[in-house]
Amino acid sequence: MWHKIKDYFKEHSRTEKKKLKEMTLKEKIGYIWEYYRMHIIGAVIVVIVAGSIINGIMNPPVPAYAGVAFYEIYLGENFEDILSRMMNEALVEDTELEQVYVHSFLSGGDPSAEMALAQKLMAMLVVNELDLIVAELEMIENFITEDIFMPLAEAGFDVPEALAVYGVSNENPERLAYAVNLGESVLRDHFRINTEALAIGIAVTTTRLDNAVAALGFLTIE
Repeated sequence: MWHKIKDYFKEHSRTEKKKLKEMTLKEKIGYIWEYYRMHIIGAVIVVIVAGSIINGIMNPPVPAYAGVAFYEIYLGENFEDILSRMMNEALVEDTELEQVYVHSFLSGGDPSAEMALAQKLMAMLVVNELDLIVAELEMIENFITEDIFMPLAEAGFDVPEALAVYGVSNENPERLAYAVNLGESVLRDHFRINTEALAIGIAVTTTRLDNAVAALGFLTIE
């Protein structure tokens, strides 16, 4: 019996790997979110909670003012620290009480790493570590479809029409503005990137909405 079970899971794993290998990154995100989110969330939450408890006892972290994810975007060495410092200086009154955390998600084009990143992103969203996600426009559109972003009007963010990124989610057939094109973002001058190819949205799971809106404003229109 054990051998049959083992062979089943081995064949299932082989089939899934082959299926994922043939998908684009956008298709992988949608597939994983649709079929595996509950499995991933359950397993990863256990790991994160256990790790957080141990780490919290050994080295208590400063609470987050906001968490910003950069998905498959490389902005140079140490950009997470540089951007965190910029945002803390602009937004946070006392960095001993709270801080902005910048998280980089890079796979290097490796299919296995891409899947792992998608799982990590979902888990961090569920445990409220992320408030904003920056990605290329095509990926942002996929996040909108998969109900990962909240409508900007619902968040109380007044986005200039020229910068609004519209979409339709699986849960809401109405075409709404869910993200902001980075356009003239502060990131353009500081990190020398084409910000017009990028956009940012507020995670539907955020528990720090006011902070997320303030951080969104800093990164886009201020």
